[in-house]
Amino acid sequence: MTYLLYNETNKYILNKLLGSGLTCKCFLGQKKLSPKENSESFAIKIFPQKYHEYYLNEVNILSKLISNPNIIKLYEHGEGYIEPISDLNKAEDTNKINEQENTVNLGADQKIAKEKIFFSVMEYMPNGELKDYVEGTATRIPEKISAKIFANITLTVKYLHDNDISHGDIKPENILMNNKFRPILNDFGFSHFFENKNGDYTLHKFAGSDIYSGPETRKAYKYGFDALKNDIFSLGILLFVITIGDFPYNKKSPTDNKYRYIIKKNYTKFWEHFSYIEISDEFKDLINKLICFTPIQRPDIDKVLEHPWLKKYINISNKNNKIEIGDNFVDDDVFKEFNSRK
Repeated sequence: MTYLLYNETNKYILNKLLGSGLTCKCFLGQKKLSPKENSESFAIKIFPQKYHEYYLNEVNILSKLISNPNIIKLYEHGEGYIEPISDLNKAEDTNKINEQENTVNLGADQKIAKEKIFFSVMEYMPNGELKDYVEGTATRIPEKISAKIFANITLTVKYLHDNDISHGDIKPENILMNNKFRPILNDFGFSHFFENKNGDYTLHKFAGSDIYSGPETRKAYKYGFDALKNDIFSLGILLFVITIGDFPYNKKSPTDNKYRYIIKKNYTKFWEHFSYIEISDEFKDLINKLICFTPIQRPDIDKVLEHPWLKKYINISNKNNKIEIGDNFVDDDVFKEFNSRK
C-alpha cells in the first residue's frame, strides 16, 4: 500500500514500510514534486496522536544534536494527514481528508487517525540497521572490526553524555548504517535531557528495551536509576551482540544459567558458557565492566573509551593518545566486512 502524507506546505509519497516500533512506523518516502522532478529518499516516521510525547521528545533532543555526523539528521517535522492512495496522480489534488474513511490502518493494531498525525522527515540510511549484520549470522564479526564499530558508537554516546543527554534505548535496531557502513545513532524517543547540570542523572520512568537495559530499570518507579549508567550497560550488551552474534543471557532472571553469574559477578563461570568461542581476555574484561550488576561500579563513558581492548585495535593519532569526538574509525576493512554480509 502506498500512502500520501501531506500538510500545508509539503506532500510526501510513502512507498515502503521500513520498520515499526512501539510509538511509530517508519516509511521510505519521497517529496511529491512536479512530474519532471525527482526527489531524494527520506526515512519518514509517522506517530499517532497518542504518542505525541515521544515524537516531541525526539524532535527536541535532535534539535540539540545538530553537529554530530554520527547522529541521524532531522530535516522536517510537524503535524499532517495521511491516507492510502492507489493512484499517484491523486496526490496532485489532495486538499482535504477523505471523509468516507476516517482511519488508516498501519498494522500491528495501530490505526492513525486521519484528522491529525505527527511526522518527522529524516535522512535515509540505505544499508539498514546494524541488527541485520550481527544477529543470527553464520560467521562472527572479528574483534578488530567490532572494536572500530563500537568505538564510533561509544563516541556518539559520549557526545550525548557530555551534553547531559541519555539515549535510553541503545540496541542494534536503533543504529543505522550509512553508505560507507558508518554507524548512525537513531531513535531518541526515550532519550532525556537533564537541564540541571548537578551530576544527578536519576530517572523514575523507563520505557526502553528490557533485554538491553540494566537490572535497576525494573524498579525505576520505586528507586529510580542512573540513566547514564544504564546507557553503559546497554553498550555492553550491544558490544556482546556485535562481536559474539548472540545475547549474553536468555532472560534477566536469577534462574537463567548465564545471567545468574552476572548477578553474582562470577565472570569465570559466566564465560565458561562461551568457551567454544575464541575471545580475547581484553574483550572479556571490558564486557565484565560494562554489564556489571551494580550500576555505580560500571565505568563512565570516558573510561570505556580508554579501555585497552579498544586501543589494541584502533590507531589513535592525536597528541593526547585519546579517542575524541570527531574521530572516525570506519575504514576499508570495516566496509569490506559489512558489505560482504549484505
